[in-house]
Amino acid sequence: MRSLVFKAGLVVVVCLVAFTVCMAQQDTAVSPPVYGDGKPVPILSGGVAFVPTSDGGKPTLVSIISPVLLAPLGNNFVFESRAAFEADFQRRNGSSGDFTGAVHKSLEYAEVDYIGNRYVTITAGRFLAPFNIFNERLYPNWIRNTQTDPLIFPIGTGSDNGVMLRGGVAVDKDVTFNYAVYFSALSTIDHFESERHAGVRMGIFLPRERFEIGMSAQHQLQDDRQNRYGFHLQWQPLRIALDLRAEGAYSREEGNGLWIEGAYRLRNARPSLLRRTQMVARTQVFHTGAVPGLNGALSGADTKRTEFGVNYYLNDGWKALVSYGRTFTHVGDSNIWTVGMTYRFVIPLGPMQ
Repeated sequence: MRSLVFKAGLVVVVCLVAFTVCMAQQDTAVSPPVYGDGKPVPILSGGVAFVPTSDGGKPTLVSIISPVLLAPLGNNFVFESRAAFEADFQRRNGSSGDFTGAVHKSLEYAEVDYIGNRYVTITAGRFLAPFNIFNERLYPNWIRNTQTDPLIFPIGTGSDNGVMLRGGVAVDKDVTFNYAVYFSALSTIDHFESERHAGVRMGIFLPRERFEIGMSAQHQLQDDRQNRYGFHLQWQPLRIALDLRAEGAYSREEGNGLWIEGAYRLRNARPSLLRRTQMVARTQVFHTGAVPGLNGALSGADTKRTEFGVNYYLNDGWKALVSYGRTFTHVGDSNIWTVGMTYRFVIPLGPMQ
């Protein structure tokens, strides 16, 4: 029954998207180019992070290099890709001995985007699953306010191999509707793993209030064909340097939970050096599902965690950080410390015009 309801809802969403595309074609017979008078050039961007973490007294030296390539292909096509090289070095004997470990390599996305018009973009290839917003928008270390992953992050996220339609429609000048509809095929190829599923994400954005709220749904088309649901919200007030984010996720089999995070920038502080400081706090909870261990990336026990941290922006690219958190489970409580730096870079691969 749940599967039938999900499929019916997905059909309705696809019909709405198709209607939007048809209206867009009537609105503009010829799609405008994605650039103005200048010729676009490829861009190599990405981030570098060194964020040592101590979880329960066990230190891990986390080092990440994540390059991003963005290459325009004519007027309306864009190729974009991101890889990740992550080394998690841990002490050989848990809390003593030398640090050892391997470098894990992954291709997080490699996609071709066709910008049809202002209402729809069609994506094909390997892309980030648009389930909630952390996976797509907040995952890179130089973007996220808190360095540890949310407890519910493994639910519905990761990389997909398939097709996606996404875009937005201005309902009126104060309300914008955004959507993403996608299908992913099963793949067990090394570095190209993906699950077979279909999903949708829809949201409402209020540009004046700088507030967004939305929901996600995903139906697995393999194994036990489970359903996953999510919600998200994000608020960045215009007059206050506050960044408020929250997500929730539910899967009967895998588990459910939510997190909420607030970050406040001291823009009006005196002395002026403190204006580069951002205070961060996040609290979250996770409850195991009906099939514990089904998703090995999730906690095996009901978990609560609260974290506090400070980010200091040395300049537009460099960020220093430190945070402390406390994790609570029936197995036992533990502390989690993080300290380190992140760096963002942007390199044009051609002459700027």
